[in-house]
Amino acid sequence: MATKYNAPEYDDKKYRKGIDTSAYDKQYELYKKDAEKSRQTQIAEANKNKLSALRQAYVNRVQGGNALKSSLAQSGIRGGMTETANLGLNTQYGNARTAAYSDYTNSVNQINQAVDQNLRDYKMDIESKREEYLQNQANARWQADREDYANKFNAEREDEQNRITRKREDEANKYQREQAEIQRQTEYWSNYYNNWYSGYSKKDAKKAIETLKKEYASATTTYSKIRLEQALAAAKARLGVIANS
Repeated sequence: MATKYNAPEYDDKKYRKGIDTSAYDKQYELYKKDAEKSRQTQIAEANKNKLSALRQAYVNRVQGGNALKSSLAQSGIRGGMTETANLGLNTQYGNARTAAYSDYTNSVNQINQAVDQNLRDYKMDIESKREEYLQNQANARWQADREDYANKFNAEREDEQNRITRKREDEANKYQREQAEIQRQTEYWSNYYNNWYSGYSKKDAKKAIETLKKEYASATTTYSKIRLEQALAAAKARLGVIANS
């Protein structure tokens, strides 16, 4: 009997198991590597700008000191810079250094924030694509299972139908053979008994008919009944011939 059709239901855990998504990990690692390289390049550039600003602050401090000494000398003031003038130059120098370090820190923070945000965005994009891939592959596996099951079911149903058809054909052939044998037996015994009783007298024919009726009543097989029916028909035919002669 063919299997009852009951296609497999979708099982997310089952159909996702073993699906290789390492390509997405590799893709993210390559992107991360490039992002980290870009981070270091930008930080190095920011550090370069910081060092340049510090050098310029130092140059400005030296040049400012020299200019102040020259100005004081022209004014007839000897003994170097005044305390107030020197404090001003040092304050400017300190502010310039502070600004250089502050700009560097701000730049590094902005670089890190931008790179980290890009990595998070890319990670989300990669995970979205990974999930889509897993869903598509799992669904493809499920559809393949459904198709295999349907093919198996249809094959079993076809085999069952063929079996039923062959059985019916065998039964039909058997019936035809039986009918042909019955016809052959009928013709054989009809000819046999027609010849057998052709010489019987009326008395002998009647006696044969009584005996045949008893034998027919107790007969158990088809062929025995056929033989006895033909014998009875032949004996009765013999009485008809005698009556008409």
